[in-house]
Amino acid sequence: MSGSSTSVYLKEYVRGTPLREDHFELRQDALRPLADGEALLETLCLSVDPYLRGCMTGMSNYYIPQLDLGAPVHSLGVARIADSRLPGYAAGELVVGNIDWATRSVLDTGTLAKRLVGGGTLRRLDAAEGHPSRYLGVLGQTGITAFFGIVAAARVREDETIVVSAAAGAVGSVAGQIAKILGARVIGLASSPEKRSVLIERLGFDAALDYRSATLADDLRSVVPKGPDIYFDNVGGPVSQAVMSTMRRSARVIECGQISSYDDQDGGWTVDIRPIHARGLVFQSFTPSHFAEFQPAALAQLRHWLDAGRIVALETVHRGIESAPAALVDLFRGGNLGKAVVQLYQ
Repeated sequence: MSGSSTSVYLKEYVRGTPLREDHFELRQDALRPLADGEALLETLCLSVDPYLRGCMTGMSNYYIPQLDLGAPVHSLGVARIADSRLPGYAAGELVVGNIDWATRSVLDTGTLAKRLVGGGTLRRLDAAEGHPSRYLGVLGQTGITAFFGIVAAARVREDETIVVSAAAGAVGSVAGQIAKILGARVIGLASSPEKRSVLIERLGFDAALDYRSATLADDLRSVVPKGPDIYFDNVGGPVSQAVMSTMRRSARVIECGQISSYDDQDGGWTVDIRPIHARGLVFQSFTPSHFAEFQPAALAQLRHWLDAGRIVALETVHRGIESAPAALVDLFRGGNLGKAVVQLYQ
């Protein structure tokens, strides 16, 4: 094996300020010969996710490990095995796992096991799969996050009303559709008229509101006079304070993410509990790892809904490894519709 790979590195940890493209750099890395227990991966597509921001702060007390400045950025991705000395894996196989932001990379099981997001393994896919990026979206971590958030954490019931923030994003768009399948009335919050139109016309949401509205609480009361039963929170901050102030007593807040706070100096995740206390709300957080033993069943159900046309997979595609830094920056500006991915294949 010889040649090189183009990789994306984080140049410095960033806290208290928004990410910029110049916080990253592209490098040409030489590829070394494979040792026993290693495989050479050719990257097909990479997942661009909000949790990565917290891995770039340098904070030792964040809930998942920080990225190493001396190694490429890594996230979930789909790759084809170009060569293998890794027992149980053969050249030509398609796999999904937590891989480097690189055109090609050498991966061993020890490194993979340390990467908590993705379960520390490589999962085989159908080698003829025509839409590999779906295993980063509806059929991957994004889909199971939405599934367990709605089915297991929120326990949505028929005729309940649920408000979903970041509803046109990766998790929010799937979560809202699952809630509709379960018979709920779904109100989505999104930034632009175009996104709100997609929520109603393509995804079947019952209503969509502008989360940037100065009268968001009043806007919500106009469509849900008695208050929502459930709030599926992806954003935190002032938007969530406004939503929680309208909720009926003992309603449920399902905390999935706090993306509006990730640039804070302290790393974010700070929640003002005053509306929770005042209205007697039930606040529950979760991660997909809490339901790890049930993930195969969840993925089977998601596959059925996708194949049956009951879930629409929204996707924003950025092309080429050099687009990865801009894709992550764009995510925090709300530039994505559905799942954001970096595609390296033609």
